[in-house]
Amino acid sequence: MLLSDGYRTFGRSTEEAATAAAQANVPVSTIAFGTDEGTVEINGTIQRVPVDRPALQELAESTKGFFYEAATAEALRQVYQDMGSSIGFRTIAKEVVRWFVGIGLLFALAAAGMSLLWTSRLP
Repeated sequence: MLLSDGYRTFGRSTEEAATAAAQANVPVSTIAFGTDEGTVEINGTIQRVPVDRPALQELAESTKGFFYEAATAEALRQVYQDMGSSIGFRTIAKEVVRWFVGIGLLFALAAAGMSLLWTSRLP
């Protein structure tokens, strides 16, 4: 998931990122957050920050992800709700008892060895 205005300020290009994600078979869904009239103040200077929708849409399409738009916080909440219904997960049960038993045995052996050293029963 990529939430952005679409303009790259550093790092690899959008095309390189899309190629790497596609090769790794990782779909990237993008959210274009902002407006065409958006501005920010940087060190007292107003800078325009319009949204680059085509770049974000191209990234999503080339990686088989989804493209969303949100201009306000409420629209962003709605996008996340929509995404929650389309993104799934699965729970995989994994047995971890062996690890705890093994670690417990190591501690027990270490304690027994330290006890023998402490009581001078080892030469």
